Amino acid sequence: MHHLLAIICGLVVLPLMAVSEPRVINGEDVRQAIVERLTQAGELAAPNVLPEKQFYVCDQPLEVQPAFGGWRSVSVVCPSPVEWAIVVRAQVKGEGLAGVQGNDVPAAQAVFLNRPLRRGDRIQSGDVELRPIDPLSSGSIFADPDDVIGRVLTQSITTRLPLMPRHLLREWAVEAEDTLSLVILRGGIQVVSTGVALEAGQFGDTIRVSNAASGVELMGKVVGDRKVEIVSKSLQ
Repeated sequence: MHHLLAIICGLVVLPLMAVSEPRVINGEDVRQAIVERLTQAGELAAPNVLPEKQFYVCDQPLEVQPAFGGWRSVSVVCPSPVEWAIVVRAQVKGEGLAGVQGNDVPAAQAVFLNRPLRRGDRIQSGDVELRPIDPLSSGSIFADPDDVIGRVLTQSITTRLPLMPRHLLREWAVEAEDTLSLVILRGGIQVVSTGVALEAGQFGDTIRVSNAASGVELMGKVVGDRKVEIVSKSLQ
């Protein structure tokens, strides 16, 4: 009887132990995680990942997040035992046609680390570089190394992901009453004027500003140090 109970317990416990046992993630694991996540998001994906490709050890379910502002590229993250992430082209349905049209579109660039850094490290000028990315980049991607040099990391980052504001210790790019460069886009022409910040803002934030010449209150997106791109007039 005791022998039978031992066998039953072994059949129940061993599979449970295997779920949390660290193992090396392969290309098929990555592909399945991407397909399942994009299915939940209402997208059809066919990522081109070699099934036998070996990645890193993981003991938790893979997390799939949109990269560069959309699902055409995704970030596949393992949170444990050591966090790591890779960026993969998701090959969403219809992307091939968009890719042909994109031949005439200049490649966007983003700031990446050229060596892994740990949480609490301060980014130096030799730690970053610009790399081309999918043109679906959003305001959360840094396009100028000067915007991140001297900033402190809030988490450990590899060289595979572009730097984003959430990776960095909060730091105001604009303080209230700062004199600003206001960038206004009109018919593809960029007009730069002077303004005053009416509130503080971090890179990517939308804040209230005032045109120094007219006094008109506007809404602008912080795109750099004391630089704001006007998006609309203030509703106030």
